[in-house]
Amino acid sequence: MPDLPPLVPRAPHGGPSSDAFTGLDFSVNVNPAGPNPVLLEVVRRADHAHYPDPTYRDVRRSLARWHGVSPDQIALGVGASDLLHRLARSCLCAGDVLLSLLAPFGELARAARLQRAEIRVTDRLGGGCPPRTRLLYVGQPHNPTGRHLSQEALEDAAATCARAGAWLVLDLAYAPFVDVPVLRHPAVIALHSPGKAHGLVGARPAYAVASAEVAARLDNLAPAWHLPAGTAALLAHLPEAQPFLNGTLEQVRRGALALADALRALGQVEHHGTPYLTLEVGDGARVAGALLARGIRVRNCASYGLPRCIRVSTQGAAADARLVSALQEVIHG
Repeated sequence: MPDLPPLVPRAPHGGPSSDAFTGLDFSVNVNPAGPNPVLLEVVRRADHAHYPDPTYRDVRRSLARWHGVSPDQIALGVGASDLLHRLARSCLCAGDVLLSLLAPFGELARAARLQRAEIRVTDRLGGGCPPRTRLLYVGQPHNPTGRHLSQEALEDAAATCARAGAWLVLDLAYAPFVDVPVLRHPAVIALHSPGKAHGLVGARPAYAVASAEVAARLDNLAPAWHLPAGTAALLAHLPEAQPFLNGTLEQVRRGALALADALRALGQVEHHGTPYLTLEVGDGARVAGALLARGIRVRNCASYGLPRCIRVSTQGAAADARLVSALQEVIHG
């Protein structure tokens, strides 16, 4: 038998499973005001009867104009997971190192394991990268803690990666929800997954802004016509659909702040302006199971190395009040 990569279990995620669920879901970090009606109509009007342009030229041009880069610096994907798996295949080999500031997104960790790379997690950057570091992953902001780097820290991280011959991967999935610095640098690969902010995660839109070299490598690892017509149309029209965010994200911020304030009476809360927050409950798995029995789904944070915590995301005032009441019952009996 050839020396094949090992089978690696799927990474745990929030959201639906194969089991039927009709309760309240606080385990997903999606704009509760979505879907964006402009983009939803774009997806519906897309030409699903014919193959799309295999180069997705117009999509790349639209996003490139928006970001002030050239089209050859844009790589398209079906969800950030798709791009992260291709990135791992492009950059990581057995014995290489994926360095992550705090716990990495589960799909990147899984992709690294499939490449037989080593995963190292640190709670602070400084002192350079370990030998054979090829990727440094930073959630900007991080999931589930919401922490993020300052502009100065980002610049230092990019310079460190450049010296080490590594790439700095900025996961900007939740950047639209908070005011965080974003860096453009030759060593930076910026991953955007706008479905979360626009309430359209089912369409799986994602793209990377990077050097032309990296974008070409990511594109080379994708099959032909890798983007469905609806997802391509969504990304092409994304720049003109931003008014939805202007009208909804402030409401999401207020809801998350109110939820954080209400939950502080039940345990230690970590919240940095994102729609989600963590709550220390002692035994995250037990509390998550007890809530699920009450028709409420939350994210057990054990896979992030935080087994004492759960992560919840605001779902609107009425739903949030039900979560707080259920947590009071579970925690205090």
